[in-house]
Amino acid sequence: MDTERAPLQYACDITEDDLWEVFDFLHPKLEALEAGHDPGTDEHRAADALARMLSSAVLQLEWDIRAPFWRPYRTRRGPTTVLVWAPPPEAVLSARDEWRLDKIRENWNALCDGLQVWRDCEGYDPERWHKVDFHDAAAEAEYERRCEELGLGRRKPS
Repeated sequence: MDTERAPLQYACDITEDDLWEVFDFLHPKLEALEAGHDPGTDEHRAADALARMLSSAVLQLEWDIRAPFWRPYRTRRGPTTVLVWAPPPEAVLSARDEWRLDKIRENWNALCDGLQVWRDCEGYDPERWHKVDFHDAAAEAEYERRCEELGLGRRKPS
């Protein structure tokens, strides 16, 4: 675990390293639990299922972090399908990036929700392995502005 990194604040700050550190922390615990029970028992199946879900969650988050969602080509229809260079408008790119960050935030928060039962164990990183409320600083500032505009107090962070 890299202790030099800043505490996690936003979805845009979640890195592949965070994902694989969570995996490296939790997967051995699940493997040990699985190995400690005979195949076919509920305990063995539960540990195997959780290990599979952990792998799936980490790989899905890694995909979302690595690959911003946009395609620089559009398909032109006609007698022959042709890919034509057509970069999406800025508004489309921005909306897709917001959607991607929202997906990262939701999946990260779900992972951290399950992970928190180990928060008192050695190796758990409370500075990075916690839920995040916003995509980035701009989203938080917009939330603050709207709350102030409506005369609302800020909600308690998760």
